[in-house]
Amino acid sequence: MKKSSLSKKISIYSGLIISIAMFVNYFIGILFLEAHFISERKLEFPEIVKKIQILLKSNSEEELKNYVKNLKEKRDITLLIMAEEEKRWINTGGGTGTGFLIDDLEDKKFIIKKQRMTEAKILLYNEKVGNRWISVRTSLSILDYYKKEIAYFNSFGALVALFIALIFAKIFSKKFVEDIEILKERTEKISNLDFREDFKIDREDELGELSENIESMSKKLEVAIKDLESFVSNTSHELKTPIAIISSRAQLLMEKESQNLEIVENCRVILKESYYTKELITKLLILSKLDVIKDLKTERVFLKVLIEKIVQRYDYLEFSKNLCIDLDINEEVIITDKEFFQIALENIIQNSLKYSVEDGEVKIFLKDGILKIENEIMNSLSINTEDIFNPFERGKNYLREEGTGLGLTLVKKILLLLNLRYDVSIKENKFIFMIYLK
Repeated sequence: MKKSSLSKKISIYSGLIISIAMFVNYFIGILFLEAHFISERKLEFPEIVKKIQILLKSNSEEELKNYVKNLKEKRDITLLIMAEEEKRWINTGGGTGTGFLIDDLEDKKFIIKKQRMTEAKILLYNEKVGNRWISVRTSLSILDYYKKEIAYFNSFGALVALFIALIFAKIFSKKFVEDIEILKERTEKISNLDFREDFKIDREDELGELSENIESMSKKLEVAIKDLESFVSNTSHELKTPIAIISSRAQLLMEKESQNLEIVENCRVILKESYYTKELITKLLILSKLDVIKDLKTERVFLKVLIEKIVQRYDYLEFSKNLCIDLDINEEVIITDKEFFQIALENIIQNSLKYSVEDGEVKIFLKDGILKIENEIMNSLSINTEDIFNPFERGKNYLREEGTGLGLTLVKKILLLLNLRYDVSIKENKFIFMIYLK
């Protein structure tokens, strides 16, 4: 599955968050605009009545007229004043008052109603001041028109804001992701045991702190791995010397005490265990190298020549079990690390010879770029093809055979290192190991 870049995800998430914010803002405005408008007018209308009362007491008709006119023109508020002790409205330029009967007036009460002629919805407030009625009203129908305008401009503004936000999100995410890419590349190199490059991200935040921690970890790992390499190498060499001495002394003792069967048998056991220990140390040393190896030495390898050389090296197994080896390999040439590829093949072929039934057949052939090594096994063998690559894992019936239990562990690690795909199967009492060379 194709991975989506972090920069793209940040841009998408930023756009999504902005879109949700705009969407919520739009609907809050549409749903609560009228309620907010009415609540504001409910606070304002009584104050207007107080102002009118003051102007009426001052007997300044011109100032009153201008005030009422300004309310109408600037704030769309209509004002009607009833003449003192008369049942008619004074025409102040704010409105005619048509359709408002004196008997219908209620003091200090807000009413929402529709006009008879226009069906326009209005908010109405009447208050009796002395012998006068003052009526303050404003249209609510105009809000429906403004809602459409607001919706249009909100939508247009949202698109513009979204476009600008996406541009800035892209710029920000690109810079942000660049530093993460640096960290990613560095950790990949560390995972491949490449500690040569020093780096630090110049940031005063968590990424900067993370880069410092990775650099510190890298240096500590480099020191620890070098110490481990040195320890394994030195320990292996130190162990080989006493094992070689033990083997040589056991051989000399066998020659001198050839008549004493008990001593000879004990010497054989010592020799056998020393050979086992030597082989175990050798394979452990190779395993340790595989864990820290940095570079492969690739070269042209003639497959047929290499396999013939390996088969010849283990011919004692072939003769001891009277095995028939069917070798069908053409002059195939592959490019790989010869040393490690040979170690892997040696372990596979050695196992096929060692664990074959007596008088059996071992087939080694190449077809369509697939190298197959096939040997006959006993019916009663209990083999789990998934477990045989585990260190020191051996089949129940394999315990009678000599071996370290590390051979196939080496094979697995080497083939993974060489980037060669492999497969193991058991069919009709035959153990088949396949290596895909192409």
